[in-house]
Amino acid sequence: GTFAGAMSNYLRHACVAAVFGQTLFAHGAVDARTAGYVPDDSTRFCLPAAPQAGRMVDSVSEWVDALNGLLERGLADHAARPEWDAERATRGGEVLLALQNRDAMWGRSIVSNSYADGGCITTESAACVREAALADAEARADPSAFAAVASDPLDAGVAAWLIRG
Repeated sequence: GTFAGAMSNYLRHACVAAVFGQTLFAHGAVDARTAGYVPDDSTRFCLPAAPQAGRMVDSVSEWVDALNGLLERGLADHAARPEWDAERATRGGEVLLALQNRDAMWGRSIVSNSYADGGCITTESAACVREAALADAEARADPSAFAAVASDPLDAGVAAWLIRG
């Protein structure tokens, strides 16, 4: 298929994350698992047996630049290889499919991680549920278990990282 239409036009002008003044904008939750994490270009859209390759960067500006660079490279890869290969194993831009999927990202999706699926997110009860879900996901070594994990909106480590810029 061709890379044309409203969605492709949107993606060509989109950002995964952006900073305006002292405010970071991202679609999903910036949490201890996503802050500073940049998936490798080789990341597959799959249910991986273990976390896929990626790297950590130190600053918010490096992270935003790296994620937006990943978007640009993923779109170029899709333009070069828009169809599945003969084995239907991979296609161009697959990293972007993975980027929006908690399972493929092993719970590290800046696009689909969220602070809550409802309810008050800052209560002690919410913290207990969040911690139990994360412990369960990590213990099971099952990428699908991360669907039940909500991000901590009060994480002091993430706040410190964001403040450092």
